[in-house]
Amino acid sequence: MADKKTALSIKNLNFSYTKNSRTIEDFSLEIEEGSFTTLLGPSGCGKSTLLKLISGFLEPDSGTLELFGENQKGIEVENRKIGIVFQDYALFPHMTVKQNIAYGLKIKKEKNSSEKILEAAKNLDIENLLERFPSELSGGQQQRVALARSLVLNPKILLMDEPLSSLDAKLREKVRTELKAIQNKLKITTIYVTHDQVEALSLSDKIAVMNNGRILQYDTPRNLFFKPQDRFCADFVGGANFIEQNGETYVVRPQWFTLNKNEKSGDVTGTVLSTAFLGDMTRFTIQTEQIKNVPNQTIITADLLTLDTNSLEEGSKVSVNINHSWKL
Repeated sequence: MADKKTALSIKNLNFSYTKNSRTIEDFSLEIEEGSFTTLLGPSGCGKSTLLKLISGFLEPDSGTLELFGENQKGIEVENRKIGIVFQDYALFPHMTVKQNIAYGLKIKKEKNSSEKILEAAKNLDIENLLERFPSELSGGQQQRVALARSLVLNPKILLMDEPLSSLDAKLREKVRTELKAIQNKLKITTIYVTHDQVEALSLSDKIAVMNNGRILQYDTPRNLFFKPQDRFCADFVGGANFIEQNGETYVVRPQWFTLNKNEKSGDVTGTVLSTAFLGDMTRFTIQTEQIKNVPNQTIITADLLTLDTNSLEEGSKVSVNINHSWKL
């Protein structure tokens, strides 16, 4: 099987809004053709700025940015063959769905625009919505229209800047599933910006965890979750307990604990400080007494099955086992 092409190559990119601080610092990243890559990090870490650099809305201070081997320096936004879906979708309220999708084609004076609009609408299952206006659409339908408007121009890369953040939780989950199915179908290289770890883990082929304009770890969702490289990545992607034992630091996520049902002491013994009901799971904050039979007083968070822990309450003694840990 032939190796996939590199769709986007970023090398040693630097960018500053002011002289006193760098927003993007010595940033390098290689993204495969057809992949779904997420830029994940807290607000202000440089994610959206990086999208603006990739799309051409901003020019880097130094470094190179290549799209399928072509240096993008000096190439205008409209000539970069990049599609962009913004956070608020930016649909024109006075235009129908068909007119919104056609907008870019009209500017570029593309031929056979009607065929291209219909093809994009069919790919996104919105051909029955072409005569409606944005105000008549659900949030998920609006997102598909915004996608169609970008995809109709046949971009080489699709950039998405927190496109689900304005949706409620239930709709966000539904649209997330649809979005992944669309990307799998069209095989378009996608770069997705979010601070939502669930979105990143469920959608991505690879995730770049960012902070202060740098990449801390670029890896698969599974490796980021089970094998984080540092404290920031461990805590940002899924939350973590950091347990010091024999001079080493171990990451144990709340989900990696289970209630010990044996008579013998489990891996961790302690006292329940507080509980939070989460449905199938209950989150326990525990003051530990021993970890692996060694005195160790720290505070941990454990997510345990609610049906197993109905008798536990604040002040209860508790014993739990560690199903997985990762040494930093």
